[in-house]
Amino acid sequence: MTGYGYIGLGMMGSAMAENLIRCGGGPVTVHDIDPAAVDAAVSLGAEAGASAAEVARASDVVSICVPAAAHIEAVLSGPGGIAEGAHEALTVLIHSTVHPDTVLAARGAAAEWGVDVFDACVAGGADNARVGSLTVLAGGLADMPASAREVLDVYAGTLIDAGPVGAGAVLKIAINVMTYAQFAAAATAHDMVASTGGETAALLESWRFMGQLGALTAQYCALLDIPAEHIHGELRTMLETQAGIATKDLSLALELGPTRPGAADVVEALRAAMPAVYNVHEDDEESQ
Repeated sequence: MTGYGYIGLGMMGSAMAENLIRCGGGPVTVHDIDPAAVDAAVSLGAEAGASAAEVARASDVVSICVPAAAHIEAVLSGPGGIAEGAHEALTVLIHSTVHPDTVLAARGAAAEWGVDVFDACVAGGADNARVGSLTVLAGGLADMPASAREVLDVYAGTLIDAGPVGAGAVLKIAINVMTYAQFAAAATAHDMVASTGGETAALLESWRFMGQLGALTAQYCALLDIPAEHIHGELRTMLETQAGIATKDLSLALELGPTRPGAADVVEALRAAMPAVYNVHEDDEESQ
């Protein structure tokens, strides 16, 4: 029986782990720096791993979903990391949105332990993750062992072969540029209609009728009618987190080096706009 591991139980990771526990068909060992997140997964049937190394020892396939490159390096090679529990039957899947060089560096390091690393970036949000309907952008799909492919089938409603290892990471960054551009356009159009007394619901319905309103943008648009004075506490913290993730992802896009004339300026403008897009300006906080 295949043993599964999951490291990083944030909003997306906990939802993916929940689905894996329910549908994976084998034991799932989890680890996170937040004990409450681990306890929640254990309540669903997972085993708690005291470290990434312990997760690796118990697993044939380990999924990593952590915020950034530094966290991936720590999970792999830091104290108590996967390196300390590595074995030749192990495959590691990186779901985080990171630069492709991060994936390739992780793959190179893990090869010294006899471990395979692949990028399997995910899109679709936590609700889709919970029911196994994510879009998974996989790098090196043709070379993955069957056990790793089976895990991706648990996560994915749509599995896309992005190309060689690292290509899934590039594809996810590119898709995020398109997504955040649509969010920014939606916010601008919404405010334009609202400020002239129009019906914002009609704007969204028209966009949907034209076939251009995607599910993620529709979810984002639900935030646009929340008055600024209501954005505080947990809601503000959540939106600040989302704006920070967007800023990080767009910074990765700039590192990849857009090649069309003016393309970098567009991405830079999007990056600068993210606090406004998520309605978490610093001056708003100071006024509350």
